[in-house]
Amino acid sequence: MMNNMRLDTCFSCMLLSLMLTACSYIHDELEPCPSGLYLAFRYDYNLQQANMFSDHVGAVAVYLFDEEGHFLQKQTEQGTALQDPNYRMRFELPPARYQYVVWAAQKPLSTPNADGRASFVLQEPQVGDPFSVMSCTLSRDEAGEVIHGGLPLDTIWHGMSQQLLEVLPSQFVVDTASLVRDTKHISISLRDLDDPSRLHVDHYQFVLSDRQSYLAWNNQPVEDSPLIYTPYATWNTEDLQHTSVVDGKIAHADFMTSRLITHASAAEDAILSVTNRHSEVEVIRVNLPDLLCQLRTSTELQLFSPQEFLDRGYDYRLTFFLRGDHWEYVQVEISVLSWIVRNQSIIL
Repeated sequence: MMNNMRLDTCFSCMLLSLMLTACSYIHDELEPCPSGLYLAFRYDYNLQQANMFSDHVGAVAVYLFDEEGHFLQKQTEQGTALQDPNYRMRFELPPARYQYVVWAAQKPLSTPNADGRASFVLQEPQVGDPFSVMSCTLSRDEAGEVIHGGLPLDTIWHGMSQQLLEVLPSQFVVDTASLVRDTKHISISLRDLDDPSRLHVDHYQFVLSDRQSYLAWNNQPVEDSPLIYTPYATWNTEDLQHTSVVDGKIAHADFMTSRLITHASAAEDAILSVTNRHSEVEVIRVNLPDLLCQLRTSTELQLFSPQEFLDRGYDYRLTFFLRGDHWEYVQVEISVLSWIVRNQSIIL
């Protein structure tokens, strides 16, 4: 009996020794399990309500902040990796609470474009800086005119965390950054109801004026100086609906702009102006956000506020029908909708 007890005791000691050795091996040889964040990206804040991130976005920059809003680090990705619908950006982080800001584009931000077009340039934070240091500025001259070099703007998007993300020890938290497209494409066409043969795009000056000078870290425009857009492209096409008139023309002008805002006071909204260079008459002067928002005609679209509608839409077409130096009516279209809104001009 005593021999059995001694054997049991020896076996227990050996087992305990093996367990201690194994724990020591695990502790010494294996790294602790990582913790951090997996961040996915979506661009479905559009009128299609479809995720078009992998088709549209070519570069993302994520700025990570701590719980108090102090900058910690930046991480970027670009190119083919973003075309994978399952792409996730990984951050290895110590346990804490975090938040982030995302800027995205078709090509990398932060440096001026070498091809001469106007650029969106990021003012980036240094470690420890608050959110407020960040901004995204559209390059322009001293008078506020966007010098585009005859090329469209690069498309940009913005996103940010909607709540604090808590990273726990040895765990990864997963979040999805929802992006809003800031850049808009506005295509203007002029048609002459009386004599299309006299219409030519060179006879008109097209100007779109706004007041926002840059976008803050939270995508809110800072409206402290004038901003003037001119068309990056103008051209004529044949007016095939007037076959009896020789050389009938339709005049076209394409703009790209930063984010459009609708204000409580209409006097603060962006203005589209078209002036006849020969007669010096301002043929068209319209409140652009108000005109575009008239496309909110369906029950579904009326669920969007005017500002949400402007933020979701990005490709608008306006056709003005002229009689001499006056526009009689305009047709407003958007690329993803199957209907047109006709707005009649009122002569006072």
